[in-house]
Amino acid sequence: MQIPAQSDDDASKDPLPLPVKQSSLWVWITPALSIAILAVVAWHFRTLDFAQIRAAVPTNPLFWLAFFAYYFTGLTIDFAIFRWLWGIPLEGLVALARKNVGNELIVDYLGEAYFYSWARKKVKMEGSPFGAVKDVAILSAVVSNLFTLAMLALVYPYAQSLNLGVASSTLAASVGIITLVSLLVALFGKRIFSLSRKQLLGISALHFLRLLLSNGLLALAWSLALPNVALGWWLVLATAKMLLGRLPLISNKDVIFAGVAVLLVGHDTEIQILMALITTLILLTHLTIGAALAVGDLVTIHPKAKEARG
Repeated sequence: MQIPAQSDDDASKDPLPLPVKQSSLWVWITPALSIAILAVVAWHFRTLDFAQIRAAVPTNPLFWLAFFAYYFTGLTIDFAIFRWLWGIPLEGLVALARKNVGNELIVDYLGEAYFYSWARKKVKMEGSPFGAVKDVAILSAVVSNLFTLAMLALVYPYAQSLNLGVASSTLAASVGIITLVSLLVALFGKRIFSLSRKQLLGISALHFLRLLLSNGLLALAWSLALPNVALGWWLVLATAKMLLGRLPLISNKDVIFAGVAVLLVGHDTEIQILMALITTLILLTHLTIGAALAVGDLVTIHPKAKEARG
């Protein structure tokens, strides 16, 4: 029997959808993740010095608007992507928030596994959600890699003059790795991706928008915290931070970035305090959201279990 050819938009390229019938095991997966998050939250909270954090926080209220806009940019873009692909309800924001917290506090890509299981149970669609979750994650990395290469080409002449303590061979190897990965994805895209070309281009555009917004908002938050430094310098530093974060084989990235910041804008002590503050506030936000979601899930555990058994 002849098998009909698949079109580019054919969702059958995905693995076949798994049965959505819930077992007792599935009922306890999300609570188990919530307990793990609470354990991580408790461990981190015991080491935080809240008096020191309060003393370092800028008094300008606009700083908080910029900071939270920066923090929620990724979540908003993810929601826009899956709303477009699947029409997910607003409840999807909670699932995406748990995905983000799981990735940041426990293990990378654990959040994607959780979101995949959530989508299977909550969203009605043709085919499996696995392909879309996979494609979105891969495109996020590829777009970030391409953005990094483009920005690195622009700042490379300045990076040479800063003497950052990174060997040229290490930098070249790092660039080679992300270039090779991007080329492999481009060459084998038809085998790797499940979504249509239109969907892939749309998702890539949204990921690019996320990079622009997140870097701009981070620079704005820094500028509001230290208004004596021009916003343009903070935009350069936000780009440098992203570049260092994407390049493999380079250790002590935070130390290198702090050195770049001091060399470019001065204010040695203030820069160190500000960088430590932003890092701590991001962690604190992860912990707060993770704790709230975990407690909320555990409070509703019995109704969920009864519903699954019924």
